[in-house]
Amino acid sequence: MARNRFACIFVASCMLAGCVASGVKVSDEQAQSFRIGKSTYADVVEQLGPPTSSSLSSDGTRTANYSYSAASARPQDFIPYIGPLVSGYDTSSSAVTFVFDAHGVLKNMSSTQSNVGIGSNLAAGSPQPGSQAQPQSAQPRVAP
Repeated sequence: MARNRFACIFVASCMLAGCVASGVKVSDEQAQSFRIGKSTYADVVEQLGPPTSSSLSSDGTRTANYSYSAASARPQDFIPYIGPLVSGYDTSSSAVTFVFDAHGVLKNMSSTQSNVGIGSNLAAGSPQPGSQAQPQSAQPRVAP
């Protein structure tokens, strides 16, 4: 009984150890929920939290960037002896940029999302089903 419990804890620990993420994840749907000419910098920060980076131009234009990246090892990486031969990982990332005028009103927004699966050694050149690169990008919107 204790041996089974140890095995379950060990497997769960290995699975958790294979993941890493950084930044603020913003989906296309979240980004599109803000309206050009209506939403403000305060609205965006209230809903999404502080940006991962921002800049302020001399003309008062503010740019807020939200970036996110994550990588996770595939389950077969943890198979003894075979794992190193068929290892790989999956990555996802997003980058959303909001541009505000000198009054803090949204004047432009762009969003990019990507998912990529990478295999190494024997798995090289054969990505996992459903983990192929699938870039999705929303066109920048500009106020009329």
